[in-house]
Amino acid sequence: MTRPLVDLDHFRARILQDALTEATAQYWVHRAHQFQQAAPRLGEFRGDATREELNEAWTRCHATAAACRRHAQLLMDERSEEISDEVASVLEDVA
Repeated sequence: MTRPLVDLDHFRARILQDALTEATAQYWVHRAHQFQQAAPRLGEFRGDATREELNEAWTRCHATAAACRRHAQLLMDERSEEISDEVASVLEDVA
């Protein structure tokens, strides 16, 4: 069995980029919009889904969208979370 080749520098950069992206309010507003768009709508093809399953999916999508908007609002309120000692230590090591 062969191991997949992984570019560790690219992998590390991607992790950091994703973390920074997810730290923005814009990201969470966009995610809220995506969940709202994913909710079932009247008149759409529903396949084998029952009315109850569609209602549950609608509720789940809208609840997740609301949570994303709340997260965005927290970020916009500029209540920054403290940086843990472990993260600060790692950043000092790579600086």
